[in-house]
Amino acid sequence: MKTARLLSVFAVSLFTLTLAAQGTSKCEAAFKVFEQAVSTLNYNDAYGQLPDLRKKCPEYNDKLYIYGQKVLEYKIETAANPADRQKYVDELAVFYTEYARYFPKNDGAVKKALLQKEHKLATDDEVYKLLDAVFTSNKAAFTNYNALETYFNLYLIQYDAGKGITQDQFIEKYGAIASQVAYAKNKIEGDRLILLKKQETEKLSAAESQLIADAATTSDALNAVAENMARQSSRHFTCEKLDAYYEKNYEKNKADIAWLEGLATGLYSNKCYNSAVLHKGALAVHTAKPTAQTAYMLGNIELKRRNQKQAIVYFEQSAALETSIDKKANLYYDIASIFRNSDKAKAKEFALKAIAINAKFGKPYILLAEMYSSVGKECGISEFDRKALSWLAIETVKKAEIAEPRYKTTVASLIKNFEKGKPTKEEAKVAKRKKGDVITYACWINETVTVPTL
Repeated sequence: MKTARLLSVFAVSLFTLTLAAQGTSKCEAAFKVFEQAVSTLNYNDAYGQLPDLRKKCPEYNDKLYIYGQKVLEYKIETAANPADRQKYVDELAVFYTEYARYFPKNDGAVKKALLQKEHKLATDDEVYKLLDAVFTSNKAAFTNYNALETYFNLYLIQYDAGKGITQDQFIEKYGAIASQVAYAKNKIEGDRLILLKKQETEKLSAAESQLIADAATTSDALNAVAENMARQSSRHFTCEKLDAYYEKNYEKNKADIAWLEGLATGLYSNKCYNSAVLHKGALAVHTAKPTAQTAYMLGNIELKRRNQKQAIVYFEQSAALETSIDKKANLYYDIASIFRNSDKAKAKEFALKAIAINAKFGKPYILLAEMYSSVGKECGISEFDRKALSWLAIETVKKAEIAEPRYKTTVASLIKNFEKGKPTKEEAKVAKRKKGDVITYACWINETVTVPTL
């Protein structure tokens, strides 16, 4: 009896597994046809196949929802009339609900909230509640820069409207979202590095290649979100309030890099440069995960704290860590600009480094030319020799146009101004200077000028 019962259970189990296997096989075949239609941009064919897949194979593959989104967005964009367009918008909202149900760890709920916001399918309060639920329970899926900005803006609206949110609560929410922006940036960069490593040994899918291509743009968008948050929030709290919040919570979060990055971004964006916890947090982030950006931030913090020597150390680290030639050259130029009024020798050093890195970069030449033309008494030179630097300024600024022809108008205007400062023939006689004389400059200038025909 017992043996018969066991055989019966085994037979039922085998039959169930066989049915499941058959179902999986059918789903696989149907999904491949659907995927092919999407990949060849046959969206109308794919749309005809979508209902059956949604009904019979909703859990087969999360790519069903990625592809399905493309198909439904196409139908929305190409709708013949407003009624059809609304029909497809409503269908996409339901589609996102299914996505969130069958793949709750993915971002279906976030996408639904953004769709509701864009097409006014729900009130702002309803959209906020949906985003807040995801933010609270599934932060790993909350990396969309549009969602992060929308979530913050809706919270800010509630705070401005006096809906029972205290200033401390607002600061806490600001800090949490700022940390999530940092988390999203880290995830994007982490995914990019993994895929770059992967492509060394195997071919990437189209989606993976696109992620690499979009990584820089996405990261820039997330930076913009952080800056916008700081700008909008700055009217609601002081550096003292922010400092107190982060100091109070530092110990329990000091191992959380995303939280520390949120701290650094929040305080730095709000110009709280003298904050001890900003310096501590930024240094912790840089120590744990040094990048060109973390080093640059520390350099600026040290500069604001009047610690120029240490600032230079971090700025040089920043340039060394930067991998993009254009960005590295721009970074050297930025550093040169920072030192223009405080340490001209360093300013020139970094301007020349920018030129050495990128020969097609005109701005460093303009900076150097303006520095030469504005020399005062700091180098102890004669009045004639000071004016003679106008020739060096003209010679230097012409190189900006050679490097970047787009500066032609700017260069012409600067030359016109520099020419006003040139020494006259009479001044040359008084200074006992004649054509062909070489003037050697020491100080930070460290150049020579040959007197031309006057």
